[in-house]
Amino acid sequence: MSKANLKLTVGFEFELEAPPAFLDASHEKLCKAVQELLGAMVLQGMPTVTAKQLGKAGISVLSHHHHLDVLNTAVAAAPRQELVAAGPHLTDDELDQLARRSAGRVPPSDAERARFLRRHALALVGEFRMVPCVVGARLSSGKDATLNARLNLTNGSVLVSEQDRHSRLQANQEGLVVALQGSDVRLRGACAGHTLSGPVIEVALGELSAHRDALIAIWQQNG
Repeated sequence: MSKANLKLTVGFEFELEAPPAFLDASHEKLCKAVQELLGAMVLQGMPTVTAKQLGKAGISVLSHHHHLDVLNTAVAAAPRQELVAAGPHLTDDELDQLARRSAGRVPPSDAERARFLRRHALALVGEFRMVPCVVGARLSSGKDATLNARLNLTNGSVLVSEQDRHSRLQANQEGLVVALQGSDVRLRGACAGHTLSGPVIEVALGELSAHRDALIAIWQQNG
């Protein structure tokens, strides 16, 4: 059996004007309707013509698949606060990209919208974006301590420095503070337990989004 040694991608983008009935449909139904309209004439015709043309040079098409997506550009983008809540680690330009990519595709229910936007925010930028911080907490001994660490803006996790990883924090304590170095930003944190890497400290996504502008400015300065 022949083995593929080339991968061909051909993309077209069409600007369409559709009747109101299409604009009222959900993203899933809209894509299904357009796919049915295109049918085999387009979806199978393109591979057939491609195989014929490439065959003139001795190139064989071993397999193919298609991807179809339709964005309803008549629908307003999600409000900025929803975008920030889903991706507090994103820059202004990246939030604009998320708005464009999600326009016309965001589910109607609040819970589904949040999950949808969060998933696409991480797909857009999933890398860890770290900023230096210090954690003010109470040790299991009852003493107060300050731990050097780094805050991950992408998921809210706090990575404690190697010299402080032996510290054991008091369980379920209130008032655990994650302070960003060189700024007045103070975030509420929580300790979810301990591992070999030290205390498991987390900052909630909502806490990150509430201070998003300052956090991004700090990350960009440290970058």
